[in-house]
Formats: sequence, C-alpha cells, structure tokens
Amino acid sequence: MFTVSKINGVTLIFSPMRGFSTAAIGIFFKIGARDENKNLKGIAHFTEHMLFKGTKKCSYRSIKREIEGRGGMLNGYTSQEVTVYYAQFLKKNIGITLDVLFDMVANPLFERKEVEKERNVILEEIKMYNDLPSFRALSLLDRILWGNHPLANDVIGTVDTVKSIKRFNLKKFKEEYYLPSRMVICCVGNFTQDRLRDLIAKKTKGMSDKPVSLESVFPSSLRQKKVIVENKGLDQTHLCLGFRGISYRSKYKFAIELIHVLMGANMSSRLFEEIREKRGLCYDISADVKKYRDVGTFIIHTGLDKKNIDVAFKCIIRELRKVQEKLVSFKELERAKDYILGQVVMGLERPQGRLFYPVDFYMALGRICSFDELKKAIIGVDREAIRQLAKKVFDFKRICVTCVGDIHKDLGSHLEKIVDKEA
Repeated sequence: MFTVSKINGVTLIFSPMRGFSTAAIGIFFKIGARDENKNLKGIAHFTEHMLFKGTKKCSYRSIKREIEGRGGMLNGYTSQEVTVYYAQFLKKNIGITLDVLFDMVANPLFERKEVEKERNVILEEIKMYNDLPSFRALSLLDRILWGNHPLANDVIGTVDTVKSIKRFNLKKFKEEYYLPSRMVICCVGNFTQDRLRDLIAKKTKGMSDKPVSLESVFPSSLRQKKVIVENKGLDQTHLCLGFRGISYRSKYKFAIELIHVLMGANMSSRLFEEIREKRGLCYDISADVKKYRDVGTFIIHTGLDKKNIDVAFKCIIRELRKVQEKLVSFKELERAKDYILGQVVMGLERPQGRLFYPVDFYMALGRICSFDELKKAIIGVDREAIRQLAKKVFDFKRICVTCVGDIHKDLGSHLEKIVDKEA
C-alpha cells in the first residue's frame, strides 16, 4: 500500500490510489513548537504563516489561485513536533501543485511589510483563542501538566514573543530547519511512482542540507496534584482534567487509544453516557490523547453550568476509577476495537486520510505500520492490559485540573477535596 524511498536526501512516501480523480500531497518537516528558543516562542507557527505570503515566483494571490482556484484545497499547520503544508487537488494538476508547494518551502520572500501584517494576524489569532473558554482551559491545563517544559506553552506563542520575532529570525529558522534530512513528502493518487519520483527529483536537486541536532529535554516528574481556576464572566464553565500519558513510541500506544474510545471518544463512551445522557449535565464531554516522542497526556473536557461542576466532577472521577477496578466487558472492548479500526479504514479510503496515516507512523517510529499490523496490535490488547494501563495513567495523586468560568475562588480547594475523597 505504501512505498518509502529517498530522493536527494528527502524521504518520499507514495501510495497509489486507483480510480480516483483527486489526489493529495503533503510536505512534512520534523520541526515544531517544542524545539523553539523560549524567547522566540511561536516562530515555527509564524514561519508556517509566512510561507503562504509569497515567493520569488508567486504572490500570495497566485499561491491560492493555482490551488484553490483550480478546485483544490491548500492548508498547513504547526504542532509541537511537526510543521506541515498539504494540498488536495485534481490529479491532472499534480505538476502545478508540486510547483506551488516546493516554491513555498524553498523560496519564501519574508517581505517586511508582509511580516508585519502577518504578525498582526497572529496577534489577533492569539486574542481569539484566549477568548475561547474551552481553549483557555486546555491551555492552562498544559501549563500545569508540563511546568517549565516547552510543551507547557501554546504552539502559537504569546503576545510578547510574537512581537519580538524579527524578519531575520524567521529567515534563519527556515534556513536551519527546512532541510532535506528533515523533510518527508507523501503523495497519494492515481500516478505511477516513476513519474512522481521524476517530478520530485527535479524539485529537490541541489537543495542544501546542513543538519542541526535538536535536544529533546524530558519533562520533570509531576510530584502532586495541581488545580487552577480562572474567573471569567461566562454563561458556561469549562472543566478539564489531565494526566501524564505515554509516548507514541510506547508499547502501550494502542491500549491508550482503546481507553480513549472507552472513556470519551464518541457518543457511546462511558463519560458521554453517564454525564450527558444519563444525567443531562452538559451538551458535550470528550476525552483526548496526545502522544509525543517521549511523553503524552490523557485529557477530559466538558462545558457545563457552574452549579453542576460538583456532581459532574465526582462522576468523572468515579468513571475513571471504574475502569481501574473492574475489567471492561468483552463486548464493550470489542466495540472499541471496531471503532478504531473502522475510523482508520474510512480514513484510508479518502486521499487526505491516506496522506496522513503513513506519515504519522513514519515520523514517529521511522517505519510505516501496515493496516494488518495495526489490526493485529489492536485486537491483541486484552481486558487486563486496559485495567493495568488505566491504573498507571489515572494517577489521582498527580491529577491536573483547570476550570474557567463565572466561579468562586474557593472552587480549586473544593475540587482537591473531592479528589482526595473520591479517589
């Protein structure tokens, strides 16, 4: 299904997708927000924005017109460990799309006036996120989960750091880290591999590569539970619980995904059933798993009326305790396994889904896990493995909790007492 090869130092992943008129391609760089200098926090995200603002050959208008104007989609994102530029397009436009993407990553202008305009855009983006109570609660949760570690900081940066980033910082960052050795290109579509290799070989010929090593600092251990409450004049209160989790290199990476499904990945999950369906305390409650190269998190988030915080918090704690104390039923675990495998299969049947699947594995593990391998690993997780991992991850002595809303200042100490009593 997927082939991996090297072209001029660049890793190419290719997956033929016969019978489709659309295709997808992505350029992935092994550089993210956790790798930044703390005084330039947000520079990876800022650089990503600037690559859409014009090159030596194309204006920012031309970049959009050549992709979106031809019925395609062009986007990018920055995470803690990866920066990505990707497009979905009509397969006949493969040459044009490659021209645009490679021009963006190889020849950005970083014009002074565009840097200043985009700085203002990002500052507005920061304001937007800070005004979203759910984002604010999750941002605060990262801060107490990771302390002084880079993972504690928002990918987007802060107002002060974004204001301090200069044009030469952006150019230097791009020159240091946008290198063939850090680049993975993935293409999915109805092409021959030889044609694709020829196209990419021309684009990557002569690209310089002076690898820069990045130090990966392991976060210090959490020593106690932490609770932060922030008062804001809101009609709804946002509550988050977080635990240190596991990395994507861990042998338990599939088991934690199953716990995620069991607890809060969909409307069949335990938390949704108990908090929303049975008790009607919220509109939505969900869980999320984040896995990094050395660590991870397990997060629960809900928005609800402040008068329901007490009972909802107790219910969440009890549900987490249940999965630690009692084996999940065979049928419930079977459904969770089917859910994960079903989501993967549905993703692989779309060009964009098939684009991200192999790269996620390759950048994390240096190899691609086939669907058969994935299926075998998921099916192999038993009930006892779920219980033991839940005991390890849901460490209530080191739980982190944030709450944002129109709440009393003493709520934090009250939540701590609930943890001590219920857990």
